[in-house]
Amino acid sequence: MPLIAVGLAILSAVGLAGGTHLQSVAVVSRSDGKLSWSQFRHVLRSPRWTAGLVLLGLGTVFNVAALSMAPVTVVQPIGVLGLVITTVLHSRHVKIPINAATWRAIGLCMGGATVFVLTAVRVTDPALTIADSASDVVTYLLAAVIAVVCLGMLFLSDHQKALFYLFAAGTLYGFVAVQVKVVSVQLRTGAGAWWQNVEVDNVIGLLIAAALGGWLVQSAYAAGPPELVMAGLTVVDPMVGVVLGLSVLGEAGENFGPVSALMLAASGAVSVAGVRLLSRHHPEVLAKMPAARAPKTGELGIIPKAPAPRSAHHQED
Repeated sequence: MPLIAVGLAILSAVGLAGGTHLQSVAVVSRSDGKLSWSQFRHVLRSPRWTAGLVLLGLGTVFNVAALSMAPVTVVQPIGVLGLVITTVLHSRHVKIPINAATWRAIGLCMGGATVFVLTAVRVTDPALTIADSASDVVTYLLAAVIAVVCLGMLFLSDHQKALFYLFAAGTLYGFVAVQVKVVSVQLRTGAGAWWQNVEVDNVIGLLIAAALGGWLVQSAYAAGPPELVMAGLTVVDPMVGVVLGLSVLGEAGENFGPVSALMLAASGAVSVAGVRLLSRHHPEVLAKMPAARAPKTGELGIIPKAPAPRSAHHQED
């Protein structure tokens, strides 16, 4: 059963990567770096964006199926493969070859994710039952996260929001995965009809997190290349899922101990290093840097916008 779940998770990564690429191209073609509601209405009419939505839907279906067969800590880290696929698709789209540093970054991402999954399979308990108190804790934590995200959208400056979008979306999608796992377990357990076993607050939390996370992702598309969006999601999303799975849902098995925790942390760090290397040395990021005065890249490779050129009148002054 875990092997089937891993296969479904890989298919999910392929669908999510293809959908991310198509939707990013559609958003960028109809926005100016900051997505507004009026621009988003035009994006919704794009056939490319719709095709991306279909792929994202298929990827989500595969992910839900995988989560119903294996713990969150096994399924979610595989999503890092979506970063690799998105990078290749986007590089072909913009017709910029992938350099050696990018291939090294991809190797780190895949290697770290593979070790993470193998470790998680060994130390997690697939025979999962979730206590009512655990499902309540997930809902309370999600409510706190949603409140923080809303405050950040209101009070952060525009140049801070680009990075905020990535981390906030990744956190929300991590909670979506956990809520899906909670609801799937509720459907399989308990007495009476299936709808009597599902907690309404878990379903509501899942829908709100998915909707808000979706808007943040669309906004992030307008602020940077799609691989940077995937970088934020594939780093933060699985980390949130793993932490909640082990600490709240009780997915830690008898074999879980300090050594296993160290292995998970080390392999996760390798994946993070790969993502950072990718964000700093991706050919499109390098192409945007002036040869003589390359601006410093920010977190996840987001490059600060250059100041607007001075007018001829000011130049004469």
